[in-house]
Amino acid sequence: MRSLLQLIAYFVLLQACLAFSLGGQQVAWTAEDSAVADHKPGNPFKTFVEHFSASRSGTDTFLQTQLGTIYPNSSIVVTQNAYFDIFRYAAGSSESIVVRELEDVQSIKKTVFIKPSKRKDGAGVVAERVVFGGYQVAWKDKEFKIVVATWAESYRQVTQWHIITEEPDAAQQFIRSCSAYCSTFIDVVWVFEQGFWRPDKELWQSVQKASWDDVVLDDKFKTSLQNDYRSFCKSEKVYKDLGVPWKRGLIFLGPPGNGKTISLKALMKEVKVPTLYVKSFHSYGGDEKGIRDIFSQARAQAPCVLILEDLDSLITDMNRSFFLNEVDGLEDNDGLLLIGTTNHFDRLDPALSSRPSRFDRKYTFPNPSRDQRRDYAIWWQDRLHDNKDIDFPDSLLDEFADKTDDFSFAYMKEAFVSTLLTIASRKETYSDKPDFGAILLEQVEHLRKELETTEVASVPMSNGGTSGRTSMDEMMGYGHNPMEMGQDSTIFRIPWVNY
Repeated sequence: MRSLLQLIAYFVLLQACLAFSLGGQQVAWTAEDSAVADHKPGNPFKTFVEHFSASRSGTDTFLQTQLGTIYPNSSIVVTQNAYFDIFRYAAGSSESIVVRELEDVQSIKKTVFIKPSKRKDGAGVVAERVVFGGYQVAWKDKEFKIVVATWAESYRQVTQWHIITEEPDAAQQFIRSCSAYCSTFIDVVWVFEQGFWRPDKELWQSVQKASWDDVVLDDKFKTSLQNDYRSFCKSEKVYKDLGVPWKRGLIFLGPPGNGKTISLKALMKEVKVPTLYVKSFHSYGGDEKGIRDIFSQARAQAPCVLILEDLDSLITDMNRSFFLNEVDGLEDNDGLLLIGTTNHFDRLDPALSSRPSRFDRKYTFPNPSRDQRRDYAIWWQDRLHDNKDIDFPDSLLDEFADKTDDFSFAYMKEAFVSTLLTIASRKETYSDKPDFGAILLEQVEHLRKELETTEVASVPMSNGGTSGRTSMDEMMGYGHNPMEMGQDSTIFRIPWVNY
């Protein structure tokens, strides 16, 4: 192990020294400079190590040429495609593929620590990542030898795959199939933030917990909303026959805590198309570039759902005209279901709030009516039915509904959650059965006073809106730690290279 670590350290240090001495420029490779002029190479591992122990040549060309000498009766198909990764492909693809390490090619690996995305998931794991290695790959009815090498090239990391085969056409098909799979991120929501798109696994997992069964809304309202987006997804031919663009815009509006987010999650879970979530228009090229990149991605992914949270905060006097041009300009927006949400519809620009074809329908999520508050209490009654420590009589349903006038769903949820927490803490001290109804109504009274006396702090925005982004992120389940790109891969990532 010590000798291997010494070899790796020497290999990395030598790369840095050579890059410095050569000013970051590659030296053109010639036969006189290579091992070919002196002797026939022994094996791929020796070729890779000796290359960085001598005058440096163009690594990509050198490796390809030397492997051609080692395997003279085979074709060497080379790719540096960022989407080509046999490890991700083998880990997740439904196609028949088997990968095993070649015994006659010594590998160089590094041990890395992978921290968990959440502290509660444990202490993390230690894994191996490949710097150099050889593999036997069985794909469908074809077999290949593959040699992979990773090195630093100026400011970037290069990973080069060499497919050694007697059937170069089959190798090309393998590259296409593998790259097509690895370029498609499944089970993610695409998030736009700080000028870039990234796949968010945690947000997708949060969405999977949502269900329309858990959304307490007026039945006619819920059915109308569901029919709207469901019919749009099925009606491409109808739009085409009518000669109108196949696009639709919806706005979810109303005070916070009344079902906009949970309804949005339930919608996202149900539709079988990519979901794009916009956190901000800001980018290094300004809002205009951010908006252009957002709609370019939406058009490329169409049919898809494009979600603009807190629309009143996203649209400003500076970016409004550019946004409107992207929404209803000359570009093809076919297949785009645009959904904006806002807690402050009155602050929304009339060009957005009052004109169909941009946002065609507005769905208002008001504070729940008495019947809806009672239905929400029934939902909790069903959920707590099997809890033997809680008595939830039907008489409590009406009393709860009467005492929660002007409560949002978020306030009612807090009443039940705080009640359950109070009961859990009292069980540690008292042996008698707690009075669930009395504690629940105590919590309702406490929240009533809070609702009447507490002024909600807000941060003024340039367009007169307020910033509610942090709480919205929490409700959506948005994670600040970006998902590792290609998390099933075992290719080593050079620490000082930005990705």
